[in-house]
Amino acid sequence: MAQCPQCNAPYEEGQRFCGNCAAPLTPEAAQAAPARPAMPTWGMGALIGAGVVIVVLLALLMSRTAAPPPPPPPPPAPVKVEPAAKPAEPAPAPVPDLKGELLNVLNGMKDGHLRKDIVLYLSTYSLTFPGLDEKRRSTLKSWESYDYLNLVFTLNDIQSLDADNAVAKATWYIDTRNRRNQELSSAKQTYEIRFAKEQGKWRIRSLQEQEEEK
Repeated sequence: MAQCPQCNAPYEEGQRFCGNCAAPLTPEAAQAAPARPAMPTWGMGALIGAGVVIVVLLALLMSRTAAPPPPPPPPPAPVKVEPAAKPAEPAPAPVPDLKGELLNVLNGMKDGHLRKDIVLYLSTYSLTFPGLDEKRRSTLKSWESYDYLNLVFTLNDIQSLDADNAVAKATWYIDTRNRRNQELSSAKQTYEIRFAKEQGKWRIRSLQEQEEEK
């Protein structure tokens, strides 16, 4: 079946015009078809001018109806500057406990006796203690003859002479056992002790035995 040269629609043989687009299908039909009048020049110009006017009007309308720009953001809130914290005042230095420090010295002497530890015992004495070597010998000889079963002391009348010197009165209550015959004995001795601080540590500078008051 033949097709229309204009719209490609099929048509029957002998048909002069296309049933779809009315185009002439034969030369005779083409000559017989009335010619379409051409659009005058002024009409074409009028159409173009009208189109331009419509475009301008649409542009104006859109510019008037466009959303207004967003308002500028608010200025940032001022930052509140807190005043600098006042530095904490340093804690006052602890006041030395003189009595406690002197008690530590006598406790060292006591432990040295009970353990028969001559190094520990002599560490409580100053290097300038009068007769330190004789003190060492007499102590070792005493340990050969006696066992110290109990040592109790009291410390009284403490006086601070200056930052590195002090004096106090110590009373010892001593229980011993004779190693040869196992005889038990008790004694009480009171000493005036002069302490001196050497290299930051209190030590015994001198001893003076006191007579017992009657």
